[in-house]
Amino acid sequence: MANPQIFTLQADTEKVFTLDQNYGEVRVTVIANPAVIYFNTSDTAIGSVAGSMDGNEPLPAVLCSRVVRDQTAGAVSKVRVRSAGTPTIAVGGV
Repeated sequence: MANPQIFTLQADTEKVFTLDQNYGEVRVTVIANPAVIYFNTSDTAIGSVAGSMDGNEPLPAVLCSRVVRDQTAGAVSKVRVRSAGTPTIAVGGV
C-alpha cells in the first residue's frame, strides 16, 4: 500500500483522507475494532450511516481489506469514510 494513513474513526463522523497523488486504485483496511464502514473515492459526502449505502462501498464489521478503483478527479486521491463504530483503518493507494 502506497502512502498509508492510519486513523481511528469517530462514530458516525465522516473522515476525508487525501493521498499524496492520484492512484488508479485505493485500499481500505480494517486493522482494529471492526465496525461496518462505508467509503467512496468519488469525493462525494457520505450522509448518516443509516443512509450510506447508495454510491458507497461497504466493509463488514470484521478485520478485512478492500481495493476499489479510484474515481477521484484531480491531482490527488480522496477517500471519504464513515462508520457506525470506532474502527482503526489504514487507507492508501495501490
